[in-house]
Amino acid sequence: MKTLILAAASALAITAFASAASAQDTSNTSDVGRVYGSIGVQGQDNHKTGSNLGSVNARVGTKITPHFGVEGEAAFGTNKDTTAAGDYRLTNKVGVYGVGYLPVSSNIDLLGRVGVSDTDLKAPAAAGKLEQGTAVDYGVGAQYHFNSDYAARLDYTKSDFQNHKGTTGTTTVSLVKKF
Repeated sequence: MKTLILAAASALAITAFASAASAQDTSNTSDVGRVYGSIGVQGQDNHKTGSNLGSVNARVGTKITPHFGVEGEAAFGTNKDTTAAGDYRLTNKVGVYGVGYLPVSSNIDLLGRVGVSDTDLKAPAAAGKLEQGTAVDYGVGAQYHFNSDYAARLDYTKSDFQNHKGTTGTTTVSLVKKF
């Protein structure tokens, strides 16, 4: 899964820099009030259990101002990982986030997001409820606008679970469509 994410991130970077010369104005002020949706792949590194899980995710959001928006996310597991404690698989994860945008050019935004999520893992009984349940999430990323309707996004989100149940780091690569 890490190889897939690294390959997708590399392709995104190459596309972003190769397209820069032919970039058109995709002013971010016109995005206020537009709804966007995205679909992507995620790699989740669970620190306490040592498991590495993959998933597909979907997000829906909108910009409230040119520099702030909100989004919801749902992810569903695509693989299992076997550790010494047994097999782990992400059943699902849902979350809501506030998202800050910092345009650095007409085609590139840096972003930060903070929110709350709920994660459900299928885990060995002996492992308890590590790295699942409610978490505070925070992360950073960037998105490259191909045109006024499509963008590619790469982000990293850290989840800090309640009651010392552990942390996870999730890297996501996604395609964004604005409506």
